[in-house]
Amino acid sequence: MSSAAIAASATASASPVSAQSPIAVDQIATPTGMRPVMRDVLVKFDAGTAVRAQPDTRSRVLGAAGAQPQGARPVDGLPGVWRVPVDEGATPAGVARRLDARADVTWAVPDVPATINNRPNDPLFPSLWGLSNTGQQVVGGDPNPFTGVAGIDMGALSAWGTTRGSANVSVAVVDTGIDSAHPDLAANVRNATGRNFVANADGYVDPLAFEDDNDHGSHVAGTIGGVGNNGLGVAGVNWTVGMTPVKACNFFGSCPNSLEGLAYAGGVARVVNVSLGGPGDLQPSTDAISKHPNTLYVVAAGNDGTDNDAIPQDPCNVPLPNVLCVAAIDADGALAGFSNYGATSVDVAAPGGSIGSTLNNPGGGIQSTVLNFATAFAPAITSDGGTPTARPDGWAQNPAASWEWFSVPNAIQGMMLNGDPATSGTDIGFDLKAWSITAPAEFDPVGRSCRMTASIATDLDFENHFQALAVGYVTDDNPVPQYVGATTGDTEGDLIAWNVDLSALRGETGVKISFIVQSLDNGAPTTPVEVLIAQPRITCVVDQPVSGSYALYSGTSMATPHVAGAAALLLAKNPTLTAVQLKDALMSTAVRMPSLAGKVVTGGRIDVNAALAAVPAAPVTPVTPVTPPRTATALALRAGRTIALRRGARSVPVPVTCEQPSTATCAVTVALRMRVASRNSWIALGTRRVTLPGGWRGVVSVPLTRQGRTILARHPRVRTTVIAASQKGSATRESVRQDTTLVRRPA
Repeated sequence: MSSAAIAASATASASPVSAQSPIAVDQIATPTGMRPVMRDVLVKFDAGTAVRAQPDTRSRVLGAAGAQPQGARPVDGLPGVWRVPVDEGATPAGVARRLDARADVTWAVPDVPATINNRPNDPLFPSLWGLSNTGQQVVGGDPNPFTGVAGIDMGALSAWGTTRGSANVSVAVVDTGIDSAHPDLAANVRNATGRNFVANADGYVDPLAFEDDNDHGSHVAGTIGGVGNNGLGVAGVNWTVGMTPVKACNFFGSCPNSLEGLAYAGGVARVVNVSLGGPGDLQPSTDAISKHPNTLYVVAAGNDGTDNDAIPQDPCNVPLPNVLCVAAIDADGALAGFSNYGATSVDVAAPGGSIGSTLNNPGGGIQSTVLNFATAFAPAITSDGGTPTARPDGWAQNPAASWEWFSVPNAIQGMMLNGDPATSGTDIGFDLKAWSITAPAEFDPVGRSCRMTASIATDLDFENHFQALAVGYVTDDNPVPQYVGATTGDTEGDLIAWNVDLSALRGETGVKISFIVQSLDNGAPTTPVEVLIAQPRITCVVDQPVSGSYALYSGTSMATPHVAGAAALLLAKNPTLTAVQLKDALMSTAVRMPSLAGKVVTGGRIDVNAALAAVPAAPVTPVTPVTPPRTATALALRAGRTIALRRGARSVPVPVTCEQPSTATCAVTVALRMRVASRNSWIALGTRRVTLPGGWRGVVSVPLTRQGRTILARHPRVRTTVIAASQKGSATRESVRQDTTLVRRPA
């Protein structure tokens, strides 16, 4: 499963979507024309009066007004207030008027029974057709709104009359991480159990760096458990739930660590959402999932529009009773054009597409929470007006005049290189020639998880002539160029998207970006290099606005969290349900649809309200008070004699163990200090504070200070003391230390 990819695609820009005006949504109430039956009156008697203090007087007054004194009951918590039934033939309104006219009565009103309002006040709720589809028009990030068919939804409004979720129900999201700072997610994210399995820009895996840098995982989490009825954005299937972020997919949407994610998630959650997959051998995933037979894995069918019975998908086709595979339907009930299917391998369908959509159709989708991006740098590419050849204005070139400015009919402006290693290019050693072009200005990145997007067309021959295109950058702290995002190959004349991970720029200043092309030139005939670059833009993840950011996406990735959320609602009603019972309840109550006959095992779409009705409530057991576990203090360091770092590293991986049971935690501050004997002082190289789960054994990535990075840039070996201090509040409870040497690997 090492090559698994995310099973979703954006159908609209991930920029924040403004709240739309409310759209009428059917309510769970009495049938049309019916009203609640009112047979009682509420009355409050004045303090100090005989009618309040003396039962006989009170009975005579109530009887004279047309009420039934023998049925009167005091209202708990409201002194002097009584609920009284009225006589047969009398009206509550008339009885209330007669009582209210008395001088010894504060007030009297008919007792109108309250009704449950299951519609949350989240402003984007009308766009959530998957939860409540009335045939409303949905407007999102696309200028073309879409409408569905009333009733094609998962029955959430009715289900919320039974339960709206529970913080005690655990759902793990194996994905790109979760933006735990999103205002519509924060209350429902369990950071203490979150885990990352993806290497950072330095090549290290920081288990606690599970923040989302792609959007996908946060969007999925919003469908499962966007906080409901908080007046912000959207509502999830569960208004309250405990979601654990398990980051197994990287910035690019590739999931090389999905196996580790599956294995870990099953140990911390009763439900695991797996909105990823692809063709592959099923055995590794089968082994990982089989270790957790009482955890329900809800997985995406895939977005290839193919039959999983014929082309098995991993993990959809894993043959285990605790795996539930989900296809996607549009808002009109049709199987989404992009959705995979399988009469024997795909179990059920759920909302995940748009009206008549294909995967790349910009119309429609599922609304949910996303990251907030800001543009850090978007250098203009304009003509210098030169003749006979125009050049990109202000862009420095090496060798000079090697890049040309170009413009295509749809107003895309860019720069073009057509270089022959035999006659041009700069010698960079090893029989290599290079051409570079540098942006006309510096910039300071904002936020975190920066990325560059551009449109490129290339004709490169890497296999025979080592030809490649890459992004290079220098910073105030590091004038040595760093190269990332290398791409090779031939786009056959088409402009394609080029995405480059620039997360290493976090905290840097004075960044200057360039593009470099290289080619082998060893005297043999060499293919010229051809490169077009247009619309480069660098964006970074920044803090969420107060109201949060939202977008419409389509995919089986969006259908899967509807079902995972439904499973969590069942557990909120009855936490004793097994994984097999959850799966049976969700499948046996699916609403059959002609569009799904022969396409999925159940032939239908999920109906969470029917599934809730099909499962019994949890047995009532006495509650034994549990003393919360204290913050643990036992720590161990395993740094060894040396820690190897690559040139330009921005963090140091420090192995730490929390020697406590799983019911406890270690609140830890890990500090790197260098002793300066001549001054009898210490230099702080880096510090990080984290909370580790009990039994945790792994690496804490400690970010280097600017001074620390400067010292390591000048000295290949730095003697360092590692201090790990377990803390509770501001008090240090225990401290362990170990001497080690930071060793800079050769470039």
